[in-house]
Amino acid sequence: MKALFHNPYVLGLGVTILSYLALYGLKKILCQRISKFFHKTSSKWDEIIIHTVEQTTHLWMVGTALFVAIRFIPYPKGWNETIDSAFFILTMIQFGIWANYLLDKWIQITINRKIRTTPAAASSIGVIQLLAKIFIFSAVLLFTLNNLGIKITTIIAGLGVGGIAVALALQRILGDLFSSLSIVMDKPFVVGDFIVLDQYMGEVERIGLKSTRIRSLGGEQIIISNSDLLGTRIRNYKRMHERRVAFVLSLPLMTKAEEIRNAVSLVSAIIHAKERLRFDRCHFMRIGNVSMDIELVYWVLSDDYNLHMDIQQDILLAIKKAFESENLDFACPIQTVTVEPREFVMRTEGLRSENEKQVRPVSS
Repeated sequence: MKALFHNPYVLGLGVTILSYLALYGLKKILCQRISKFFHKTSSKWDEIIIHTVEQTTHLWMVGTALFVAIRFIPYPKGWNETIDSAFFILTMIQFGIWANYLLDKWIQITINRKIRTTPAAASSIGVIQLLAKIFIFSAVLLFTLNNLGIKITTIIAGLGVGGIAVALALQRILGDLFSSLSIVMDKPFVVGDFIVLDQYMGEVERIGLKSTRIRSLGGEQIIISNSDLLGTRIRNYKRMHERRVAFVLSLPLMTKAEEIRNAVSLVSAIIHAKERLRFDRCHFMRIGNVSMDIELVYWVLSDDYNLHMDIQQDILLAIKKAFESENLDFACPIQTVTVEPREFVMRTEGLRSENEKQVRPVSS
């Protein structure tokens, strides 16, 4: 039994187990201590740091325990550099996981805080997180290769040449990606905006790296690639602060001048009496082929479409009631067809004679 404890491999196994348990216990103690420390404050950094510590992988703890224990085990001297390099790579991977999680959570908290005052920030969280991950793992990879003695300048040059080939092969996907970045930076629209493009319209639900999802008025989801989206004209109704309304009232051609003047005054008075709108103008616009036309223009002081329709309904009902009280009529399109009797008789007689010719019996 005594000889067994003097066995270096048994000793190394014991050190491995003890080192792993020590690291695992340290991880739990750190989480508890940090939680108690930040519990006294209103900062959200406690959750970020605790969850970052919890991202410590069992693989790294086992690797660290083996790295400590291997010092008690005889091994060839040429393995020193290999063991150190392997442990360094494992540590850098763990560091990348910590840094990625820490930065990811910080971005989420920062963006969510800005969403309360700036809803447009919700559109950028996905792209920012992706760029942060690419930056972190690229930096970790280059730092690891540089410390392992590998010349990264050659690799960077090779990646530049390879990147050109990949860019040519994936130019459609990369085009959508850069269009996504353009949407995030320029913000022609954000999540929650109601937009119209060509024959499509709806509310923006999500701005992704390759496509944007729009919920149409019919309920279906419309998916459009970002490059196609930026290649068309977009009408953003969410950015509308006021809504201009213009329509035409048509009076019969027989309407007298004083009646037209009276109609213009009635309509103007109705608009002036309404709230939450700004009167622009009301004019006798033209003498048409079948009607006398009055044009009415006003501004609704809101972007709410339902409010606009409620106000327009009230205005039309008030105009209808006022016209009825003043015995004013609206123009109705009438088509008059005039037929000369003589031509009609001649055509009828001609048709009748042709029919008689067709049915006349043949004499023997």
